[in-house]
Amino acid sequence: MSPHPPSPGTGAITNTKTEGIAMTATNLRFLFVLLASVLLGACGERLDVEVKARIDGQPAAQATVVVDREQLGVTDAQGVFAKQIRKKAGAEIDVTVSKEMPGYRIEPWKSTVLVKLPKDGQVGTYRFDADLKAMRFVTLRVSEKGAPLPGAKVTVGGKEAGVTDAEGQIVYLYRQQPAKGAEFDVTKAGYGAYRAVHRFEPGQVIEVALNRQAVLAIKALTDEYGRASGVPGLSVSIDGNTVGKTDAQGSYTYTYRGAPGKKAVIALAAPGYIPGAWKTTVRLEGQVNLHRYFYPTTPKPIRIGIYRVVGNSPGVDLKDVAAQTEQALATQLFKFPGFREVPGERLQAEVKQRKLSIERIVAKGWQDTPLRATVDMIVLGSVAKDDDGYLAEAKFHTASGKIIFSEIARARSARGIDGAVREIVNNVIERFPFEGTVIGMEDARYRINLGRNWRIGRGTEFTLTTPRFGEGGKVSGYRETGWIEVKRGDDNSSLAEVATLKQGEKVQIGDRVVRRTGGEGEEGDRRTYVLLTAKGGVGTDVTPLAGTNVYLNGEWKGATEANGQAQIPLRLGRNYALMLYRHGYQQVTGKISVDKSGEAREFVLAANNALFKVDSEPSAASVYIDDEPVGKTPIAGGKLVTFGFHSVRLTYGEDYRDFFEVMEFTKKEEDRTGERRIALQKDFLKIGERARQKGDIDGAIKAYAAAGRDHPDYAEARQRLGEIYLDDKEDYDRAIAEFETVLALPENQQLIYKQFAVTFTNLGHAYCEQGNRLVNSDRDAASKDFANAIKALQTARQNTRFFPKAEYDEAVHDTYYYTALAYHKLYLMTKQPAVMNSASLAWREYFDFFPKKLEGIPAFVQAREAARRYRDQIQEQ
Repeated sequence: MSPHPPSPGTGAITNTKTEGIAMTATNLRFLFVLLASVLLGACGERLDVEVKARIDGQPAAQATVVVDREQLGVTDAQGVFAKQIRKKAGAEIDVTVSKEMPGYRIEPWKSTVLVKLPKDGQVGTYRFDADLKAMRFVTLRVSEKGAPLPGAKVTVGGKEAGVTDAEGQIVYLYRQQPAKGAEFDVTKAGYGAYRAVHRFEPGQVIEVALNRQAVLAIKALTDEYGRASGVPGLSVSIDGNTVGKTDAQGSYTYTYRGAPGKKAVIALAAPGYIPGAWKTTVRLEGQVNLHRYFYPTTPKPIRIGIYRVVGNSPGVDLKDVAAQTEQALATQLFKFPGFREVPGERLQAEVKQRKLSIERIVAKGWQDTPLRATVDMIVLGSVAKDDDGYLAEAKFHTASGKIIFSEIARARSARGIDGAVREIVNNVIERFPFEGTVIGMEDARYRINLGRNWRIGRGTEFTLTTPRFGEGGKVSGYRETGWIEVKRGDDNSSLAEVATLKQGEKVQIGDRVVRRTGGEGEEGDRRTYVLLTAKGGVGTDVTPLAGTNVYLNGEWKGATEANGQAQIPLRLGRNYALMLYRHGYQQVTGKISVDKSGEAREFVLAANNALFKVDSEPSAASVYIDDEPVGKTPIAGGKLVTFGFHSVRLTYGEDYRDFFEVMEFTKKEEDRTGERRIALQKDFLKIGERARQKGDIDGAIKAYAAAGRDHPDYAEARQRLGEIYLDDKEDYDRAIAEFETVLALPENQQLIYKQFAVTFTNLGHAYCEQGNRLVNSDRDAASKDFANAIKALQTARQNTRFFPKAEYDEAVHDTYYYTALAYHKLYLMTKQPAVMNSASLAWREYFDFFPKKLEGIPAFVQAREAARRYRDQIQEQ
């Protein structure tokens, strides 16, 4: 027995505490597991985030990666970032990738993604390709004598970039600079212009200093048959001192560096023009522009191109008759000295090159297109066959689209075509509304600049008009003042007397005269008319028909306007033989007589239709006929079009070149499907230029070289290849080969002095560089290269008027510079006195014809300094 037996309560208490501790530990472990599970559920699923950041296709290192506003890190040298995070399933996470670089403005890349439940406990992977859009920038800082110059206008690559701020600065943003750099122009009124080509680095600061000066820019112009062009060779004087002559473009630029605001008398002498002399007073401050129009006293021949003569009778083969008519028309028409021929092949090639539709030419003209520099009038011919033989028509269209004259004649057989055409031409010459000018006064008579050479003789009547002048002396219109009659005709001019003159009017030198056509002098015809409406169309779609010629008793009286109507003069109560003729429609003949002036008559011309079926490779190209959409290829069911010429254009997009052709429709069906489907060509010019803009010169070469001989852009592609080999690769042999390939193409022989005139400059440049490279190693070859350079550059000098406007000044500079340099190098090799004289003259011409617009541009300043050294070297010989 124990002396102190434990009490039951104590023992119980001791055992209870031990069990409580054990239970508490168990519960805590359960709660911890439960809490961990809750916390893990709250944190979400594990997922791997992988980011690949690029700028312009290159890895973007040190780009910051942010997920749900939390910065996770930055990309490595390969532009890659990877990290595992936790996010709830079903939640959206926002990913942002950003980067900062000196000279760049980079737009942050953003994306949102939904977190999905993982499969079988796997960790989900989310990959992001972040293509950062970056804009590079440079800062232009413009100053005058070190002081900031605000308000200076900045143009880059011909596009306005903005003006400098109060600090004289402007930030220019760009994605990629051109392979040859970007051309900067900085201008401000009262300051000399700055122009330079810069190859810049992002963040670069370009300093530009402008100097105060006045620039007087004179432009002497003329306007003939609606075509404006420069007047070269006019003498320019300032305050009585002759300072120079206008250049080939009619321009003269004078730089004044004296005190601003000086008044000066500017005078131009223009012998052979009206006015013969002109002067004005200007204030020499900032940019002063003077434009003045002068009008020649000697009329120039009208440049006429016969586009084609085509058949107009369904189911009848008129190919040979049309060709005979076209040949006879050209032979007879261009015997007349007042008309100058623009060869049909050349006209057709230019129409195709400019992608002009005949429908557009006859409706709206070509006044606002480059074709205006080539042709003043276009003749469209048509032949049709009926029971009485053949009908031949010739229509004369002006550059504004107006039919100025038309003639039609009949031949009983094909053998009579030449005679019918001779009749047409004789009538054209006898009735054509030739325009002339009053160039002098002799007693009570007035001398006009049209004479017997223009079929003008005694009794010829002219409508007299006085000009209305607009800005710069340009004639903006004419006001009829009366009419005059020729009393004596000489070869080149005539003397005329006033027959009728409106009250208050007088005859002045410079007044325009227009030959009056038959019937115009009959008072009854001028007061009474029939309102004639012509309608026609394709299928059941009948609409007003513009351009329908109206003949009364075989004489052309006019053509319907856009609304299909024409006021045709005639005498009331008289019967007339009527003929309505429009190519693509069947002619309407009959008798007409009206008793009341303004009486309306309507006629419907049945269309001569062709069914046009077309397909392409690749298919699904959009088809346009005369600029109107008609569907996508294949058009197996065909589209109805009228006989004649229609422009057909197929557009596929992407890297394919548009197909364009003026097609002649003379058969009931024209099928361009199956083996005759239209194969669309790759646009290698577009592909090559895109590569060159990115600096991928080899890619550009590959693209241009891919244009085969049968490709429409073959010549232009070889031209661009030559430029790359000359400027970028400095491979002069290859450059010469490419330029000579362009110039040797048969299809360029008639167009060569226009479209590719500047190629002669490039060829001469390449020969000059090649000769310079061979001077020390092969003197004979170098001499031949310099001689070839001179030959090519002399051709270029004869055709500077055809240089592209955008490159005109640079091309002129290079033409004269490399001409002089080639002569100079040739003299140093041969030491021949004649060559030295040629070199000395060439350097003098280089300075005389140095384009004013290039002054101050660093590259050309350096060229001019080099030229001075060369000139001094020659003078020291």
